[in-house]
Amino acid sequence: MAYWRQWRKPRTKVRNLIKRGVKIQSAVACGITSKGPWRSSKTPGINQALSDAYLESEGLYSLRDGWIRLHYPK
Repeated sequence: MAYWRQWRKPRTKVRNLIKRGVKIQSAVACGITSKGPWRSSKTPGINQALSDAYLESEGLYSLRDGWIRLHYPK
């Protein structure tokens, strides 16, 4: 959601989705949607571009994994 808000304009959203490997038709459909950032973050095109693996490579920490490590130590 944070990346989606950071990109701001529909043209920038479409350009960044295409750059990350989303098909043009799907990128345009995701980029010009009038839905809010939380709701549109669950669409397949955005999930493909901003996958968990990509976000992890950017250095972001998974809260889910941290919670599991904290509550279920081995």
